[in-house]
Amino acid sequence: MSILDETNKIFANALNLLPELGPARLFKLLNYFGDYQTAWKANGRQYQSAGLDPKTVSLIIPKKPQINPEREWDKLKQKQIAVILLSDAEYPPLLKEIPSPPPILYIRGSMQALKKDMLAVVGSRKMTLYGRQAINELAPPIVNSGLAIASGLAFGVDAEALSSCINAQGTPIAVLASSVDDRSISPKANFLLAQKIIKSGCLVSEYPLGTQVYKTNFPQRNRIISGMSIGTLVVEADLESGALITANYALEQNREVFALPGSIFSEVSRGTNKLIKSGAKLVASYQDILEELNISAEMAANHENFEETPDEEVLLSSLSRNPMHIDDLILAVKMAPAAVNSALTLLELKGRVKNLGGAKYVKIR
Repeated sequence: MSILDETNKIFANALNLLPELGPARLFKLLNYFGDYQTAWKANGRQYQSAGLDPKTVSLIIPKKPQINPEREWDKLKQKQIAVILLSDAEYPPLLKEIPSPPPILYIRGSMQALKKDMLAVVGSRKMTLYGRQAINELAPPIVNSGLAIASGLAFGVDAEALSSCINAQGTPIAVLASSVDDRSISPKANFLLAQKIIKSGCLVSEYPLGTQVYKTNFPQRNRIISGMSIGTLVVEADLESGALITANYALEQNREVFALPGSIFSEVSRGTNKLIKSGAKLVASYQDILEELNISAEMAANHENFEETPDEEVLLSSLSRNPMHIDDLILAVKMAPAAVNSALTLLELKGRVKNLGGAKYVKIR
């Protein structure tokens, strides 16, 4: 990195430490002054000429003397946190295309991870057993196809998707609603997961050192998750879930949206089922994702033969290539209807059975 590049990043970080300056205002300053160092050294009158409103100017002017740009930069270097600006070659290429890309990103871990094509996997914090099983069936072949998995670091689907990616020796990328330093990582229960992510992928945030989580940060964070990714898979989500915000961002950013179908009786499937009704791609197997993204499934082939659970083996022993109504299947296997529904859905994901419609199923391999 040249001295000029580093200087620009030093003052970009300093400006970003002023909470009154969000992405839009930082872009105004950059466009007007040409670089962040000149923007930092400007006075109040010049800031107003650049397009900042008088109230914002009155708030940032007294705060600037409290910030030492070089000292703040040294803190980042000590914590091995890299800074990427929108103009840098390392900046995620797809993220540049969204309506409001973050002008500055903070990275912990591998910068190379950001060069990979990513699939965003998001969903409910109240993940069910079905959701966990589905993630662990879908993630290995997706990872094996060469895609990185991007998500938040929240409980439930986010954490499970990233953990499954790590277990499959893939590249996990977690986008945080806080800064990426150890003291700010949230939730604290996922701190160890974050350390694993740093080793094989990276943590990403637009927030400067020491920023804690605020409710308003999550929608901002979600636009980055979808913006970096070629597609977004929603595993489980209620109607008011933040995962649906991510899906909506993906649609606005002209990216593919995938959804895992679920029971009509499950609260965390109401959102995903609604997405499917609205045109999201229904995911019955990892092939549905790869085909829609025009990615070869050859690399994923060695994950095709998944082991079946005892319940699934019972269903497979009763099914054949002749269509069988689910009511007859329930009577034949003497299992609870909910258990049969769940097992059939997972068998569809594994490519072992097919729903012919009208609640009739056949075994296809």
